[in-house]
Amino acid sequence: MSKPIISIIGLGVTGSSIGLSLRREEGNFDVVGHDKDRRASDLASKAEAVNRTSWNLHKAYADAELVVLAVPLSELPDLLELIRDDLAPNALVVAVAKLMQPVLGLSTDLPHGAQLVAIHPILTGVGGMLAPRADLFDDTPICISTDINTDPSSLKLASDFAERIGGTPLFIDALEHDGIVAGVEQLPQLLAAAQVQTAITAPSWSETERIAGRQFAQSTELGGSAESLFDAFMGNRENLLLRIDQLQNSLSNWREMLEIEQNSAQDEDEGYPLLDVLKEVVQAREEWEIRAELKRWDADESRDEYVSSAGMMQQMFFGNLFKKRVEKRDGDR
Repeated sequence: MSKPIISIIGLGVTGSSIGLSLRREEGNFDVVGHDKDRRASDLASKAEAVNRTSWNLHKAYADAELVVLAVPLSELPDLLELIRDDLAPNALVVAVAKLMQPVLGLSTDLPHGAQLVAIHPILTGVGGMLAPRADLFDDTPICISTDINTDPSSLKLASDFAERIGGTPLFIDALEHDGIVAGVEQLPQLLAAAQVQTAITAPSWSETERIAGRQFAQSTELGGSAESLFDAFMGNRENLLLRIDQLQNSLSNWREMLEIEQNSAQDEDEGYPLLDVLKEVVQAREEWEIRAELKRWDADESRDEYVSSAGMMQQMFFGNLFKKRVEKRDGDR
């Protein structure tokens, strides 16, 4: 008797990592992969992220009980149109995307009792390069969103899938999810684009680009092509517009604080508003990074573990100057 098939369409970093995660332990299934880029298929096959690949899209998914779509959001409508009529009866289609609402809007197009679930793995690693890895999703929240008509068995399968690749299932309302993503992912991307535009259109850019270094590179990381960013921004436009309005109000407050520092003599007893806010922001950012690295979201527990691992001598003599990143302990897994 043949094994059940899990099909992965799209074998980039995400799709290949899903395959590696699924296959790192023995399972009663075969993973079949497909990518329109033959080089991506060859790399995934060489890395053993799949049991086999199929250059023929139809053969890659036709008998699969679970079909994972790890492709850009803009490609999803056309891809679903291509595969919808040949999906196995009652197949579960898992679309990996950073936005939930545009994905779930496509769910009514599936026949044969097939159902669509949107998932968004939250990669909490800070500062590292992304590459296909079997542990890419370990201990990370995996947001799962469905429409009200989704069968409970499909919800269970989606949850089991999230756990199988190492993550923690987090069921979330699509509207709430997309509103959060607008603030923590898309707004930084839009600001990065605005920074680049401001810099390159300045008359001094030919001199400035020689001085722009690591800080500029980090703050202007766009994370996608122009087409993918456009599709994502427009797909979540209302939420993103709201976040921009909030940021504009916040920037006005920051400008006022900076003007006070420049133009007003402050009594030392009164303090400096800009410095006070910066202290709060720096501390909050450091604490978030600690929790993200440890993948622990209890603030007190995360800080205690971080301070302990940093070492008493380091704390006494070097402060934070030579602070090393915390490595995950074996017992934390």
